[in-house]
Amino acid sequence: MIIAALLLGAADAPPVTGFYRSNQMEVGAALQLDDDHHFQYQLDYGAVSEGAEGSWSSDGTNVYLTATRMQGAYKTSNFNQQPLKIEGDRLLLNRYDTVIRFEREELPAPANKNKHLEE
Repeated sequence: MIIAALLLGAADAPPVTGFYRSNQMEVGAALQLDDDHHFQYQLDYGAVSEGAEGSWSSDGTNVYLTATRMQGAYKTSNFNQQPLKIEGDRLLLNRYDTVIRFEREELPAPANKNKHLEE
């Protein structure tokens, strides 16, 4: 019964795919979660600059990042099921003694390159 409720809750969770950016002071960070469960991540925080790519999964409460490539991680381990808490349209990452708040951004639709053909 409990498992069924958890599965139902995860099924009702909004999709987490998309582009996220941090708007925090002194933090430059971006995260892209693709439909095919690949991710790209970049963080600039103080003297730390790191980037990663790999795969992601979600249980409806958290997103988990597992890096296949990571560069610049400063005195910390690479992502191996690194949790980001889902909070509405935000993802929260505990990293370097702070919480990085990623906010989902709607990217503009690409311009229609064939517009001149339609005229």
